[in-house]
Amino acid sequence: MYKTTTATYTDKIAIENVADELVNKDIPRENFFIDDKTLQVKVMMPETAEQEILDILNRHGPTEVH
Repeated sequence: MYKTTTATYTDKIAIENVADELVNKDIPRENFFIDDKTLQVKVMMPETAEQEILDILNRHGPTEVH
């Protein structure tokens, strides 16, 4: 089963770093979306990869993850 998680950041550099790290962890590009206007990263992930992806999202200092 897949779950969508959204993380909000304060700057564009953070979301670019998150995207780079997700790609490096072999998360398919079609499984995440970057919104430059709201500075959010939305990731669709299987529950089995949830902790690893949350670690990536949290490593870059989000203001909110839900």
